[in-house]
Amino acid sequence: MAEIPLVDPTAAAQTQSQKSSFSLATDLDSFLLLLTTQLKNQDPLAPLDSNEFTGQLVAFAGVEQQIATNDHLEQLLNLQSASLAASIIGFVGTDVVAEVSQVPLQGGEAKFTYSLTGNAKNVVISITDDKGNIMLTKAGELSAGDHEFVWDGNDVNGQKVPDGPYRVSVTPIGFETSPVSAKVKISGHVTGVTMDRGNATLDVGGVAVPLDRILTIKEAQTGLGL
Repeated sequence: MAEIPLVDPTAAAQTQSQKSSFSLATDLDSFLLLLTTQLKNQDPLAPLDSNEFTGQLVAFAGVEQQIATNDHLEQLLNLQSASLAASIIGFVGTDVVAEVSQVPLQGGEAKFTYSLTGNAKNVVISITDDKGNIMLTKAGELSAGDHEFVWDGNDVNGQKVPDGPYRVSVTPIGFETSPVSAKVKISGHVTGVTMDRGNATLDVGGVAVPLDRILTIKEAQTGLGL
């Protein structure tokens, strides 16, 4: 069964709230000590203006209330993140299509679809590794619309490369009067879920895919070796 790493999304926020509370308590203690010292040593003929330190006490109370409100909001975020984590775990084991710039090589095969907004004079497809080394360069289809591409995992020398994430680029060259652009949609098998500070991503063969980049989710097909 695929390992599902889940990171506590609110640990840092809770620590910050606790630090704020501790800092406020320290500042308030220092203020009260200073105020007490001033009251003890004030000139009876020119006493301190009570409105000034009363206003400061009110300000401290307002900050304390704001920290308490933030703490309650953090607790609500805890519950929301836990609910999100429980819901997206169900994505593990499914097949997805997403709009990202990396394609996962899984079981020695990678699939993606590129869409051209118009007819092109030339189309160059390139796949590189995380160090920028070229794994594949090939001419693509020239007609407008969607085109599927399957990479067998062989590099430019015909050698098999290891499974993992690879960057894919589709560069169309349009005619002078008709510029063309391309959009890439990758396909892959979800192998894990990551939660980090309230942000959820799906691990698709080493490619981190944000939920808002997912286009379709389907039950995994059997017999693909993924």
